[in-house]
Amino acid sequence: MSTASRPQPRSEVTRGHLLDAALAEFAASGFEAASTRAIAARAGVHQPQINYHFASKDELWRAAVDHLFARLDATLAPAELLSGRERLERTIRLFVRFAADHPELNRIMMHEATSASERLDWLVDHHVRERFHTMASMFVTTAHADVDPLVLYYTFVGAASLLSANAPEGRRLTGREPTAATVVDAHANLLIAMMLTPPPGDLP
Repeated sequence: MSTASRPQPRSEVTRGHLLDAALAEFAASGFEAASTRAIAARAGVHQPQINYHFASKDELWRAAVDHLFARLDATLAPAELLSGRERLERTIRLFVRFAADHPELNRIMMHEATSASERLDWLVDHHVRERFHTMASMFVTTAHADVDPLVLYYTFVGAASLLSANAPEGRRLTGREPTAATVVDAHANLLIAMMLTPPPGDLP
């Protein structure tokens, strides 16, 4: 008998709310400034419930980041059924949409990636390194064989996520919604045109 329609146990629902609240708080404040009290308030639960599910703030942070990257993997999964240029185009579109829906990804990475720490080591080892090699390989084999993979990767990630991470600024500048479907589609179209066109001449 299928269990797909069964409701989740209350503890799992609470844990999910805590993970989402933690992502929002860590994205807004960074690890050091974020408080479990603020996370509990965002989740609409009492602070002791955090201690029930997570042994420490660090464990909560890691679980929240795992949760976020699992969502990213699920979003990008359809592109893995494709190959070559088609796969890369689909990956770009899906990633831009994910960044618009989850600006906390870029915001958390900006908090953590600017200084050495055990959290950064963990991020690179558990989530970033494999994605770096996958994305760089797709770009190199599809359009940019002569471009440094490090440059390719960060050019893509930055261009794909900054608009959504800075959405409040974009709203203030233009009065438009940066995460609207039309904007996201235009963003992805431009990024595909830029990133899948081989550069002129030789680049270092």
